[in-house]
Amino acid sequence: MTASIIGPEDIDAVLATVPRQRIRPLDAMRALIRLARDPEDTQQVALMGIALAGRSQRRVFRRFVSFPAGQAVIREKRSLARTLDDHDYLRTLKPNSLGRHYLAFMKREGLSARGLIEATPAVTRKLSELPEPIRLFSSYTSRDMHDLYHVLTGYGRDELGEVCVLAVSYEQLRIRAFRLISTTGPFVVRRYLRKAGIDGDGVFAAVREARRIGRAAAWIPSLDIEALLAEDLDELRARLNLAEPVAYRAVIARIRTATGWNSGPFSALARTV
Repeated sequence: MTASIIGPEDIDAVLATVPRQRIRPLDAMRALIRLARDPEDTQQVALMGIALAGRSQRRVFRRFVSFPAGQAVIREKRSLARTLDDHDYLRTLKPNSLGRHYLAFMKREGLSARGLIEATPAVTRKLSELPEPIRLFSSYTSRDMHDLYHVLTGYGRDELGEVCVLAVSYEQLRIRAFRLISTTGPFVVRRYLRKAGIDGDGVFAAVREARRIGRAAAWIPSLDIEALLAEDLDELRARLNLAEPVAYRAVIARIRTATGWNSGPFSALARTV
């Protein structure tokens, strides 16, 4: 479909061309076990998402294209990853803008939007099988926005931060894999902390808080994300009703006080004990 999606008939025509896919719970569980063993194995999150996708994203796609920004993504064939990797552009934005904070986050963590794509080849293959509007929607909202959710919400890339970001993202996008990880993830996080001699108090509270934050926030996929990059981050968080992750920060502060840990995966912290 080359023209802009306008009405229900256009949306129905796109959805009718989506290949049927059965849910594969055993594949999802295998990916979940591998992810628990190596929380930095991003590919397992992708495989879980594919195994559990089914027809779950149809309703979210309909909602996405009901907004002008969603229509623009489809009509203009936007690539959010391309914009996010344009670091020269991001450097031109104001110091406290979302874009500058995102750039600092990616530099600090040694990440790139292109790197996330390369780390999830299973997603790339799956997206290639989908109609172009669905492919644009899926890559824009559930893959390319992941690290932006970190910056918007204030969660780090430690295991608890990742679980919390997926808890927020599930409330926004209703992706089954995100729910599975955010439900089982706190148990894995507590295991790593206990290996490091730290109790896991507050971990489950932090994830529950993340769900509340995701539910209470504005529906972020409905917005012009490229335009948001230029906005002041503090003002943007207030406008989107993104509450501070108080419970998460309390857990992180306690870990830092107990161990001197500053950042990075808890699994690495556990290995040093």
